Amino acid sequence: MTLNQCFTTVLEDILGRTVREEIFQLLEKNGIKPSEISSRFDEVIEVLARVFGTSAQLLVYKTVAELYKEYSLRTGFSFGESLRDQVAQLREKVVSDLLKPKHYTSIDP
Repeated sequence: MTLNQCFTTVLEDILGRTVREEIFQLLEKNGIKPSEISSRFDEVIEVLARVFGTSAQLLVYKTVAELYKEYSLRTGFSFGESLRDQVAQLREKVVSDLLKPKHYTSIDP
């Protein structure tokens, strides 16, 4: 869910609410529901690349950077590095270190 939130935030911050909604519609036309963005992020990247070309890389970079920020981690990568690898490394770190995002809401009393 956190990747979904970061992606939504980046889209709205960079492109605005109207364009964000258009992108969500585009993703749905390609069979990707908003709730599936995190589990199908590679496919989201492909759709964005088809529409925005190499400019899509900026949206992906900003999303991954926002994700690192959400877990209070420094982004130790540059714009040109493999962002898929960075997401995979972050997932491993979250699981191994039991990290919780800043906006985590516990259901424990």
